[in-house]
Amino acid sequence: GVLSFKAGEAPDFETTTEVTATVTVTDAAGLFDTEEVTVTVTDVNDNPPVFADVNYDITIVENTKGPTLLETTDADAGSTVTYSLSGADAADFEIVNNTLALKQDADFETKTSYAVTVTATDNDGVNLTDQAVTYTITDANDNPPVFADVNYDITIVENTKGPTLLETTDADAGSTVTYSLSG
Repeated sequence: GVLSFKAGEAPDFETTTEVTATVTVTDAAGLFDTEEVTVTVTDVNDNPPVFADVNYDITIVENTKGPTLLETTDADAGSTVTYSLSGADAADFEIVNNTLALKQDADFETKTSYAVTVTATDNDGVNLTDQAVTYTITDANDNPPVFADVNYDITIVENTKGPTLLETTDADAGSTVTYSLSG
């Protein structure tokens, strides 16, 4: 005879590592014998990596790279996970020691958000999971005000105050400018 599990009822290593059953054999005369059978269940790589349940919509301040630790688990014993990048801004990111970061410091005045997909693949190369990551960049006051390109060599008639409009711009959002005199 053949001893096997019913269809669809094979044991799952992540649930149980051993199954024990008592097998009884009986002949036509009613004579019987029993034997305890132990089946050891070995693990196969049948589960994909799972990203930790954290918020991957990340806000960082410009002039930083925004490092983000990538955390995954895999239910399969001895499974190793590798990461790869894809998506619109994949070329702007790198992964070093399971940490995702921009290759260059973010500059709000150049780009205000980045989107990338991180793929976690386990050691069989078949089981994989994608995780979308978004970096939203906030502005830092890192740009000086700039005077408008006008001629500030001004000629005025005596006995007048000669008002001159001072025009400046500042690349930083919401920046206010104050003026002082010297010389």
